[in-house]
Amino acid sequence: MPQFILKLEDIDGQRFVLRGPEAFHVTRVLRRTEGSEVELFDGEGGKYSGVIRKILGDGTVEGDIVKRSQAPLKAISVDLHLYLGVLKKPAHWEWALEKGTELGIASFTPVITPRTIVQTREISKNKTERWHKIIEGAAKQCERGIFPTLNEPQNFREAVPSAAKRGLLLLGWERHPGASTYAGLRETLRKAREENKKGLTVSLFIGPEGGFSKEELEIAEYEDANFFSLGPNVLRAETAAISAASIILYELGAL
Repeated sequence: MPQFILKLEDIDGQRFVLRGPEAFHVTRVLRRTEGSEVELFDGEGGKYSGVIRKILGDGTVEGDIVKRSQAPLKAISVDLHLYLGVLKKPAHWEWALEKGTELGIASFTPVITPRTIVQTREISKNKTERWHKIIEGAAKQCERGIFPTLNEPQNFREAVPSAAKRGLLLLGWERHPGASTYAGLRETLRKAREENKKGLTVSLFIGPEGGFSKEELEIAEYEDANFFSLGPNVLRAETAAISAASIILYELGAL
């Protein structure tokens, strides 16, 4: 059964209200009527089963909450934060947002680098609103209970030191000496998991189409970043981001 986004401010005890696009989807697309059951989630871990009691003239849906639950906890708590260079083609960046949300990435940060074609001034409010909608749609589709955070764009030289303070810092580099295999990444993750059995925060940096500059690599090295490659083939940035995220979450037991 599809689930719908319910804002926390639209919950009053055992009553709920659905408005806007979510209400439209329920009543006009799926043709749900009074007495129909609906599955809801608030994007912060809360899930609800409800029953529609009234459909107002403006399309607003009112109903009763009959069951509440929380998103299940995983065996190990892993917060994976993706720092991805803003990509030239919007569709490529949006694909990474969608698939990363499905995988369980905790946050996305658009990163501006010297080789980033799109700069901060070109990231409009309309564009970020569209990104939020993509994240919400992906969360609904995969029945994810918690929305990932979409952060403001950051410059690489500022983002790396900040991320280094949070936990394990990983940087994908296609020219890494161990480019023929990702065994080095697996070993890094194994050690991190042994040292952080209750939970781990991982910051993953993937560059834009042109990759990272020598200066950026030196900054990351200074912050004790763990460099890795995903094999001999040079992957597109969005492919590298999702491939690396899948490996990281799998090796850490969170996928």
